[in-house]
Amino acid sequence: MNSFGILKREIKAYFLNESIYKQQLVGWIIADTIKITALIFVWMNVAQTRVDVDTSYVASYYLLVMLIGKIASDFTMENGIREMINGKFSNFLIKPFNYLLEYAGRNLGNNIVRFMLFIPIFIIGVFILSANNLWVCKFNFLRFVFFAFSLVIAFIMNFLLGNIFSLPALKIKEMDGIRIFYYNTASMLSGEFIPIVFLPSFGQYLLKILPFRYTLSFPVEILLDEIDGFGILCGFLISIFWIVILIFVYKVTLKHFIKYYEAEGI
Repeated sequence: MNSFGILKREIKAYFLNESIYKQQLVGWIIADTIKITALIFVWMNVAQTRVDVDTSYVASYYLLVMLIGKIASDFTMENGIREMINGKFSNFLIKPFNYLLEYAGRNLGNNIVRFMLFIPIFIIGVFILSANNLWVCKFNFLRFVFFAFSLVIAFIMNFLLGNIFSLPALKIKEMDGIRIFYYNTASMLSGEFIPIVFLPSFGQYLLKILPFRYTLSFPVEILLDEIDGFGILCGFLISIFWIVILIFVYKVTLKHFIKYYEAEGI
């Protein structure tokens, strides 16, 4: 089976599995609605105290952040860690292809399901924001192409980061601390908890050279015309550089921790 066939199989398997737990799907919809409402409310109130940030930008920003989060998220920190600790990870190591293909298929399946569930909320959100003159996203073809490319980069970077931070589970059986540290760090530095425009100049510069911005905020900035063509080019170069670095870090980390893997389960 080729790589595409493996991805397709895993996506289909995820769809079938999630169709069994319909209550969980409803829970996701409710949680997403509450989260986006809270974030928009909080940061719009903060924006009203600033002269350099428009409230309409904040509202549009967070609606798009939620949408992109559904497309580019990685869930290895939940599923992968669990399998490494209970010993099921051994099944992946004896297969004639890299286990990352199956992990990628699972993540894509998860993201497609969550994206489809979020679409109605997104449409309602756009309607409400437009009715209140708070929707400032204006699509054009070139920016949409850049946006699509940035989404691919966002997924790859999230996937690599998630797998790198999951690998210590091959040796360490208590991963809650590492998992919480990763999620909090990623949420803070990606622009989910704090939009980059609210940071001082030094903070904005720092986030632009770190990888986390390119997992979430960067695609939103492209759609909202927050950055010009040169900024987009620099962003792509920095993110591709980080992808190369993360691939190297992943290989080194896997080589180190796989020596400790005993597959005993607990």
